[in-house]
Amino acid sequence: MNLAKIGEYWARWRPNDIAIKFGGVATSWHDLDVQTNELAAGLVDRGIGRGDRMGLLLTNCLEWIELSVAAWKIGAVIVPINTRFTAPEVAYVVSDAGCKLLFTNEALGAATSEVFGSCPVIRVEDLAQLFVSGASVGIADTLDTEPSFICYTSGTTGDPKGAVLTHGSFNAASQSWAQALELTPKDKLILPFPLAFTGGLALCLFTYWSGGTLLLEPMVDTDRIFDLFEQEGATALMAVPVIHQQVVDHPRFATADLSSWRIACAGGAPVPPTLLKAVQARGVPMLQMFSLTESSAAGTVLPNADALRKVGSAGIPIIHGGLKIADEDDNEVPVGEVGEILLSGPHVMAGYWNNPEASIAALRGGWLHTGDLGRVDEEGYLYVVDRKKDMLISGGLNVYPAEIERVLAGMPGIIEVAVIGVPHEKWGEAPAVVVFTGGAEVKAEDVLARCKAQLADFKLPRYFHVSPTPLPRNMSGKILKRELKIELAHLPQTSQAIR
Repeated sequence: MNLAKIGEYWARWRPNDIAIKFGGVATSWHDLDVQTNELAAGLVDRGIGRGDRMGLLLTNCLEWIELSVAAWKIGAVIVPINTRFTAPEVAYVVSDAGCKLLFTNEALGAATSEVFGSCPVIRVEDLAQLFVSGASVGIADTLDTEPSFICYTSGTTGDPKGAVLTHGSFNAASQSWAQALELTPKDKLILPFPLAFTGGLALCLFTYWSGGTLLLEPMVDTDRIFDLFEQEGATALMAVPVIHQQVVDHPRFATADLSSWRIACAGGAPVPPTLLKAVQARGVPMLQMFSLTESSAAGTVLPNADALRKVGSAGIPIIHGGLKIADEDDNEVPVGEVGEILLSGPHVMAGYWNNPEASIAALRGGWLHTGDLGRVDEEGYLYVVDRKKDMLISGGLNVYPAEIERVLAGMPGIIEVAVIGVPHEKWGEAPAVVVFTGGAEVKAEDVLARCKAQLADFKLPRYFHVSPTPLPRNMSGKILKRELKIELAHLPQTSQAIR
């Protein structure tokens, strides 16, 4: 199995169809195959071969995908690097992965300052010199188990770890998504967020596997998303909830021609029911899914037929996938009880790069331990509750911040909301609500009243803080609660309790 064979297949079967459209330039499947052959030959000339790692510190661009396909053809491994990383963080990933080359954009060159001496840095603006005109390479006969990518986790709970995602794991994930969402060569998928984020990379690969067209964008621009629906006939938008929320909140949402839009899917964070219902009200089934880097961005998805019947559910396992909700001893808990979400299947990573201890812990018993909490209903549908590390214990009772956040989502004036645990003399921890309002007035008593109407008393927030700036997020759009906890550890001493 080699992922490059998929592109080669489409180059023979649908050579003139558009594989990628970026910056107004359309690249056909034939052209992608030819260009990546020439680039693969150039990489070989630079000493890159089977098993060698190449780092990509790049904003979205055609070259990102060309380098990946060219690397697969010679059996090399791509290491995507978070474009928000500082120079020391970039150097850490390059060193940990043992990269032989690092590719970057001119705009990100400063972040490579500590890499020099470790491996050569090549700017994509100079990439043309690597192409060997007219060259053709045979596709390496890699095994399912050989790495295609080493994707480093975002580091929200500690130092980044490199998840080894193989040709087989991404093939299984892509196939399952294509089947679950009924993707075909006629589909056009919008990708407005970074390829370096595993969700973005996976969306690219799902489209690649299906033979569809990837509408690649340099950044999230909500106006541009509407243009892609109206002018390009885009059929799908799969993104983190915050991007979907921006679409729903945009003035064009009520009047735009969205007739081509047939797939809406959100994941990466809990999805507010208000968001799901708002998209569905425009006639588009809004699905929730659950996945993580370590499962090649695949796990569970809600079937189209259940979009309304199971609002709030992340669905059922993908084909060949397993799901279990377990206690601290890895025993399956009864239906309806909250436990850690465990996944299994061919889409699961091979392990963490250079980290056997973490690999054993994450994959013990043949199950991927996600670190996320959830429950299943009597029909086996998954409901994601929260991150295991985000859960707080107040007076001996479990409080899930995501549950409070869902209650407050859509409240007038609140643009962003996060709930964190702060120290409390009596209860050990207490929930604190942090919001960004963009200047709108939101009162603590109104927040508390909304929570009282829907939550048990032990779940009610005790502190309220309005942030003057948007809440910190990582590249995948997740709010960095660890940073908020450090910044707002003083709340019990400096703010009056709201209850």
